[in-house]
Amino acid sequence: MYRKRLKQKVLLLVCLTGFLILLVARGPGGFPEKEAEEGERLVLPEDEEAQEPAEVFSLPGADARIRVLLLSDEGSIYHEKAETEKDYPGELQYYEEEEGWVIVNEVPLEEYLCRVVPSEMPSGYAQEALKAQAVCARTYAVWQMQEYAYPEYEAHVDDSTSYQVYNNIESQQTTDQAVRDTAGQIMLYEDRPVKAYYFATSCGATTDENIWEEGDRTLTPYISGRMVDDGEAGDGKDLTDEETFAAFIRKKHAGDLEISEPWYRWSCYVPLGQIKANVEKWARQRAQRTEQGILLQEGDGCRRMEEDSIGEITEARITERNTGGAAQEMILSGTEGTLRIRYEYNIRLMLGLPGGAIHKNDGTDGEGGDLLPSGYFVLEPVTEDGVLAGYEIFGGGLGHGAGMSQNGARIMAEQGEDYESILHYFYREIRLAILQ
Repeated sequence: MYRKRLKQKVLLLVCLTGFLILLVARGPGGFPEKEAEEGERLVLPEDEEAQEPAEVFSLPGADARIRVLLLSDEGSIYHEKAETEKDYPGELQYYEEEEGWVIVNEVPLEEYLCRVVPSEMPSGYAQEALKAQAVCARTYAVWQMQEYAYPEYEAHVDDSTSYQVYNNIESQQTTDQAVRDTAGQIMLYEDRPVKAYYFATSCGATTDENIWEEGDRTLTPYISGRMVDDGEAGDGKDLTDEETFAAFIRKKHAGDLEISEPWYRWSCYVPLGQIKANVEKWARQRAQRTEQGILLQEGDGCRRMEEDSIGEITEARITERNTGGAAQEMILSGTEGTLRIRYEYNIRLMLGLPGGAIHKNDGTDGEGGDLLPSGYFVLEPVTEDGVLAGYEIFGGGLGHGAGMSQNGARIMAEQGEDYESILHYFYREIRLAILQ
């Protein structure tokens, strides 16, 4: 009986000791990441004056370090040598694999931003626009730091446009200042960091994240589509309707914020031969990376494309649009099959014009690339001797169109708006907090 009671006392003592250790471990900055996923936040006393957001966000912390996987010049995760041509802050870690070397840069978050902001926005832009970009970039990084994009190397992101471009341009005085002036500031929605998407130029409307296969607009209401003009958000136009969107995109609208921007409106001609070449280059590759993005129609159903071609292209038509008018689904018919292509990135690839001419809003021509400038466009058939030869494409905007328009931010800053006003304009019902 005595031994039994002794064992019970020892067990109780062990439990109490474990509980005390847990309490100590959960001091400031000591919460396990999974248990504190939504973060702890505090409100400073109202009588305490501060030039920064009063609310704080405890994870990942002001001294956070982000791990960035560096891609090779060819876009691969593997490098031939365990070395880099550029200089990087922080620490470089090397992993030897059969295919080559994997390089990860672990760097303090604020130093990372000093090489992201100038790589994503021209350093000559108005300072308030650069500050808005700094907050966006920091928020997006914090959101990505909730998990690893490359778990085998514990890397949160890579340095490409798939996440944020990093160290393509070295730190600049103006962008460094923007990072310092907004040090630690991020955007929150319902106590969590937002997915702070941004893009180059709007066509007068923005979209939501359902333009991507993994997107779920119900989880990100702060980037719901809107009309980017001087009026109130939205003006009653249903731009998911083909006829309504066609009338919208073919005109310039006096109230549009970016009406004078080169990429506000654009047009190009894409021959059927180019569309066929795009399909043969990209369709099978993209089909391997997406569940529903590239499907070959077969009877009443569809299957993932495994062929290299659908033959000669006979028709292209947009069958669905997302919020704001972004192309969501396109049917490509060929002599050897029909493709159902979903999501703006895949659609833009199939209509890309590498080396071709894109006629811009300011009367100049830009060189086309693998991607059509945006997913905001309409197709107009062009025939030769009564036979379809290609499509004249009338479009607007540059980039995916979700979140903050960078040139829109620049124009607002030039008009006297501060960075907080800019952020609240493009992201609904968000608030600023600061990493602690």
